[in-house]
Amino acid sequence: MGGVALVLGGGGLVGHAWHVGALAGLADVTGWDPCRAALIVGTSAGAVVGAELCAGLHPTALMDPGVGAAPTTVPRPDRGSRSLRPAAPAMALRALWARAPAGLPTAGLLPRGRHDPAIISDAIARLHPPASLWPSTLRVATVRLHDGQRVVFGRGAPGGERVDLPSAVAASCAMAGYFRPVPIAGEDHIDGGSRSATNADLVAGGTFDLVVVFSPMSLDVSASRRPRRVVPALARLHRLIHHTRLHAELAALRRHGTVVVALEPGPDDVRVMGSIASSMDFGRRAAVARAAREGVAERMRSAPLARVRALLEAAAGSG
Repeated sequence: MGGVALVLGGGGLVGHAWHVGALAGLADVTGWDPCRAALIVGTSAGAVVGAELCAGLHPTALMDPGVGAAPTTVPRPDRGSRSLRPAAPAMALRALWARAPAGLPTAGLLPRGRHDPAIISDAIARLHPPASLWPSTLRVATVRLHDGQRVVFGRGAPGGERVDLPSAVAASCAMAGYFRPVPIAGEDHIDGGSRSATNADLVAGGTFDLVVVFSPMSLDVSASRRPRRVVPALARLHRLIHHTRLHAELAALRRHGTVVVALEPGPDDVRVMGSIASSMDFGRRAAVARAAREGVAERMRSAPLARVRALLEAAAGSG
């Protein structure tokens, strides 16, 4: 297949801002346009960014407030009493028994969310008329709620195009306990990050020149500093769990000879991003994007990434 594949992980609104800044920093240094990726695998916030790139929105344009599909207001929850009943207790028990990633049993044990995911699907529909037309390069990862199975939508993906793009992206973003699950083909679907924050293994088998993975929910341990306070230490542990899962997926890709680089938030990014619980903090967007742009640009200029930089510069020149 050749070309550059992008893997864009989850992370809520803050993760979306980090993606935009990080992609802008990548473009600043290499001149490569992420809109030209040969394949984009998007999970949750990454699915939104993937849809924006496929609509031709360059990340430098997405740095401006109000551009793209990221919400600018907090979605209101449904009115009425909230049930505390777990959304999928049987799935949660099976996931625990199978020692599945912690996000999966958590999603089953949390109650159904009350916020309307239409705030996402409506924005994607405005970018992609007609909504039924899937971009050829985009794959969107979701999880089927009743059994915890990953379902990937897109042209040539196992789930195919049997759902419109806005619904698939909204389902990928439907964080358990926050957004309502999105019904697709009679089954409720939720955040693809419940199984993996990036789903990087979905690029396995492709013959790409380079795979670049953006993982807002993990931590660049090569640049990390151990915090002394309890709360930052817990946030660091959460990010390290995602880091470990990510790099296990990347090791499997590298065994097939794929050139892969993972870009993760460093300590300066994390300080601005806050904890995972701050993922829907709208006030952090501008500062997070700026920090990510500067941090990724600095890393892309470093000697260890000289080969990656050369591959991206070559891809930019071939266009």
